[in-house]
Amino acid sequence: MKRQYGKTMQRIAALTLGVFLTLSHVADAATNTGTGDVAGDGAALTNSAAFELLSSPTLALIKKAFLTSTGAALTSGASLPAGTEVDFMIYINNESDILISDVSMQDVLNALFLYKAGTIYIDNAIDDCALTACTLVEEKAIYDAAILTTLKTDAVGGDTVSFAGVTIDVGQSVIAGNTLQDAAANKVLALVFTVTMQ
Repeated sequence: MKRQYGKTMQRIAALTLGVFLTLSHVADAATNTGTGDVAGDGAALTNSAAFELLSSPTLALIKKAFLTSTGAALTSGASLPAGTEVDFMIYINNESDILISDVSMQDVLNALFLYKAGTIYIDNAIDDCALTACTLVEEKAIYDAAILTTLKTDAVGGDTVSFAGVTIDVGQSVIAGNTLQDAAANKVLALVFTVTMQ
């Protein structure tokens, strides 16, 4: 009995494995020094002090899981029977006043998770979290808002997101056929999709 039980149970673990974020134009700026001269005489003008260029904010990519049937949040390491449907949510909390252009997200699914066709949502309308790290209550609100938006297509070229093989792609940096995806200022960009436990 114990052996059979183990075969029918799967674990949600290491939820962030296989997920990455690309910001096509964002890079850390190096310290720069201005130089100059007067009438060709370099010694006649002192070089400026070093200054920092303003760079775009650092964004964290967070992955969470919810039970599709109830919307209850799941924790890493939770055991679920094979056949259970789970919603994965990947989100970026852009707490800055800067719109981040051309954001791409990608999630490569583990073989234990079978993507359910036609279940991709994208939302970028909910306000950013009060602190840099979103609370569990805020994450649930992000999830609830996302699953009320219009479903996206799985096909490349239909909108900002696509699914092929075992990979979900948002934005066009990785999949050129997808349309551009921005992360609005002071908003949360959230991707939600459903998988079935194998």
